[in-house]
Amino acid sequence: MSDSNREKLLQAGIELLSEKTFSEITMDLVAESSNMSKPMIYYYFKNKEGYYRSLARYLLRLSREMLKEMFSPDFSLRESLIRYVKFRIEFAETEPGLAKAYMSMIHDPNIGLMIEDLKSEFNLIRTELFDPVFDRAVETGEIDQGTDRMLVMIMINSTMIAFTLKILNRFPSIEFPDPAGIVDMIFDGIGGSEVEGERQ
Repeated sequence: MSDSNREKLLQAGIELLSEKTFSEITMDLVAESSNMSKPMIYYYFKNKEGYYRSLARYLLRLSREMLKEMFSPDFSLRESLIRYVKFRIEFAETEPGLAKAYMSMIHDPNIGLMIEDLKSEFNLIRTELFDPVFDRAVETGEIDQGTDRMLVMIMINSTMIAFTLKILNRFPSIEFPDPAGIVDMIFDGIGGSEVEGERQ
């Protein structure tokens, strides 16, 4: 059978995630949304849990492809993070359905059951995208060698999750901070001696 059918089923899941959580998506809904039969779903994914796992991996692969444009050794860490923050703000405004799908995956209580299976995707994002940029930042003195890379990304992502939710829920009077301002608040704590010298 064609892999385009598998892709179509996963795309249906993303559309459903813009309105529902993983737990609320049933195979009946996937079949209806994709205009395909339930046996077709089970042919590709074996069972409901297999579909959920494949959908989560699919979202992470999409994320990795998008992040490639922002995290490059050609840019400093600060520049990469500013590009990332700007992208996250624009993404929530221009692709609200897909942004909601990511939010749904992050906040679903059952996502913890899939973490082990998703580790390979998380590791690819870290080793292919984050680590080279952080390594270069250490080499150039942009950040201290002991900088907790995971904590930096958690701080950035936590901030962006808050703003994404504000955008998606159309909170009134949203004032978007300058992406550079968000990044510089974090750099005040992790900047290396070279960066500190440039700011003085």
